[in-house]
Amino acid sequence: MTRVLLVAAALSVGCSHLQRTDKLDAAHSAYEKAQKGPAATSSPADLATAQKFLDLADKGLETGDPKLVDDRATVAVLKLEAAEALGRTHAIAAERDKTLQEVSATKQQLLEDAQQKLALAQAELEKEKAARDSAELRLAERRAVLARETQIQDLPEGTVISLPGGQLFARGQAELLPGGRDRLSRVAEFLKSASRTAFVEAQPPSSGSGSAALALSGKRAERVRAFLVSEGVTPGQIRAARADASAPVRPLPASPEFASSGAVNIVLEPARVGTGGGGGGASPGRP
Repeated sequence: MTRVLLVAAALSVGCSHLQRTDKLDAAHSAYEKAQKGPAATSSPADLATAQKFLDLADKGLETGDPKLVDDRATVAVLKLEAAEALGRTHAIAAERDKTLQEVSATKQQLLEDAQQKLALAQAELEKEKAARDSAELRLAERRAVLARETQIQDLPEGTVISLPGGQLFARGQAELLPGGRDRLSRVAEFLKSASRTAFVEAQPPSSGSGSAALALSGKRAERVRAFLVSEGVTPGQIRAARADASAPVRPLPASPEFASSGAVNIVLEPARVGTGGGGGGASPGRP
């Protein structure tokens, strides 16, 4: 009777099913996690294999053998780890490719921006050169016109435009004559093109002397400056030289007109380096 009970008990134990194991639960959790990660799209075959071993592990519960269940669950976990590792590799590669594309796009954009800026700068340089060439041409034309009715000399102190005082003023007067205004209008056009600072000096006739002659010279210089400013020369560009008996007298041009009536000189000071205006450099040259 005892033997019969033992056999029945053994059969009862052998027929009972396992409900779960820790490794099988862990394998199911890992599978659910893998389904939501990059492995789902990058390594579906490994996930499918892991699913098969999970199914086998679940079926193994019917045998009541926990070792069999855990072995199959372990294989499923290994397949899942392989799938997740491959998924991470693919994700890193995709991120790398995206970064490279962004870097390439950024480089291309920077290159295009640089090329555009270079083109704009080149166009601006060409525009400035064309403007300089045009200004120099106008300056040369106005100098040629001016040279027909004035004397122009390029001296160490600058470019000196000399007009006989008798063409600008009546004898002993400081009011401009109509003909003198016409000549000074053309001087003003030249000065506006030259873009260099200048000063006006009025010299008395070679026979003149005394404080009255100096006072008249100062008034004439101021009157010429005021007229040139009224013609568009900027006030800061031109000044009237102060009449001073101690100042050296500039030699009069070799012409009887100058000897009899003195000279009015408009002196363009030497252009500084980089200021343009047709001079260039510190030497007077042609304005």
